[in-house]
Amino acid sequence: MFDGGNQTEPAETETAAQAPSAASRFRRLRREFHLKSKLYISASRVALGQRRWIASVAVLSTLSLGLLGTGMAAIIAPYSSVGNAALTADAAPQIIAFDEKADAAILAALDPDAMPSAQLALAVPEPAKPAEPQEVHTTISINSGETLMQVLTDAGVAQAEAYQAIAAMQPIFSPRSLRAGQQISLTFMEQPAITDEMLAQGKSPALKQLVAMSLQPDIERAIQIRRDDSGSYSGEEIQKALTTGSVRASGTINASLFVDGANAGIPAQIIVEMIRMFSYSIDFQREIQPGDTFEVYFDRKYDETGLPVKEGQIAYASLTINNKSYKLWRFESQSGGWDYFDEKGNSMKKFLMKTPIDGARISSGFGKRRHPILGYSKMHSGVDFAAPKGTPIYAAGDGVVKVAGWQGGYGKFVELRHANNYNTAYGHMNAIAKGIKPGVRVRQGQVIGYVGTTGRSTGPHLHYEIRIAGKKVNPLGVKMATGVKLSGKELAAFQETRDRVTTQMAEAPVLTKVAQAMTAAPATKAN
Repeated sequence: MFDGGNQTEPAETETAAQAPSAASRFRRLRREFHLKSKLYISASRVALGQRRWIASVAVLSTLSLGLLGTGMAAIIAPYSSVGNAALTADAAPQIIAFDEKADAAILAALDPDAMPSAQLALAVPEPAKPAEPQEVHTTISINSGETLMQVLTDAGVAQAEAYQAIAAMQPIFSPRSLRAGQQISLTFMEQPAITDEMLAQGKSPALKQLVAMSLQPDIERAIQIRRDDSGSYSGEEIQKALTTGSVRASGTINASLFVDGANAGIPAQIIVEMIRMFSYSIDFQREIQPGDTFEVYFDRKYDETGLPVKEGQIAYASLTINNKSYKLWRFESQSGGWDYFDEKGNSMKKFLMKTPIDGARISSGFGKRRHPILGYSKMHSGVDFAAPKGTPIYAAGDGVVKVAGWQGGYGKFVELRHANNYNTAYGHMNAIAKGIKPGVRVRQGQVIGYVGTTGRSTGPHLHYEIRIAGKKVNPLGVKMATGVKLSGKELAAFQETRDRVTTQMAEAPVLTKVAQAMTAAPATKAN
């Protein structure tokens, strides 16, 4: 506030009455001191006598004067500026500034009952707001041998919440289907601290609460689990919209189909499928030579950003070996089954595969030879394919497992019984594939074991035999019967498919640069 006028007489008198001057206080103290001094002198003279009294007075006077000066200074100091302020108060404008909240707080502390309610509200400080819960995201992964319940509780999820979240997941995705390395995203709602106010209200919220969990078991779908306001968990399966396009690649073999196919941008799984397609007609260990060529046209799936995420099926593939071309098209028959057929409608499949192993070389042929362990000449009743330990071994044809186990010098051994009185045998395995046991039916190309060096063996390899009516024959010399041959309406449908694929390939750019793949624009939604 600001007042430019002088104070009136009554106000000045009231102020002086409320604040007595230092001079009046000094006079009152001096009178009291004189009276007390006279009494003290009279009493001391009577008690001490004249001489002793004079000496004592001198000492006590000195001490008293020192104490009196110190006391007076302490009394007068707080009022030293009052006189100067009073001299200038009448002539100067008065400015009063104050902090409303600070003053109100002081007054409330002294006498809350004497304050107006509005000022009392200002005096009470606002309570500190409790910290808000925060969302925290983390990612965990499944290790070999771990369960989903275990990894969730290890990540800090309460056991009851983990159980409810897993129960919500089970109708759409079984936790038993999780594989080692699977990543799972977790979202927690974390309370930084529990305040006294929460406890006073009877609230005791969890410091960490699971509110969401998600995972992607495959490229085409995602699983999401969420907690609702009631505390219950629910699950949802989200199908991703993928588009399908086409890829064409070709090249020349200089080292191997696998190496040069990879250099041409062909994914490994497509190269493996090409090898399987032609392994009924071509011996990849002996017949492939530098200068041979290949070509493949296959489907590929793309995500919403246009990135390839999954390889599809081979629509067409060809190999030119020693100037002879082998061409195969994929065709689905009216019965719902599919296979690869040549340009005349003959199935790629033969009764038995020529080589039941990929990437191996023939280390020993059929016939009489000097045995590397026994040291004497002995009939070698099969063909040995040298390959690294663990290389997959395929069933040469459809059949039933006759023997699966240890068989003397053969080591770990499998024998299959096929139609037309044919049997095939596979020796020196490192391990027999899971589920392969006597009486089990297998299909052509199915993995039945892995290359090893068990039994009488000097190194990892597959010993492969073909037996016809119990007689062992040379696997490389057997003429294999062909599979299905299309006719009638199915042959006409196949020819239509063949011509359509050929046209699509002709319209696509031809790949000529190494380590690239030409991709047609994604065209159709994946089923």
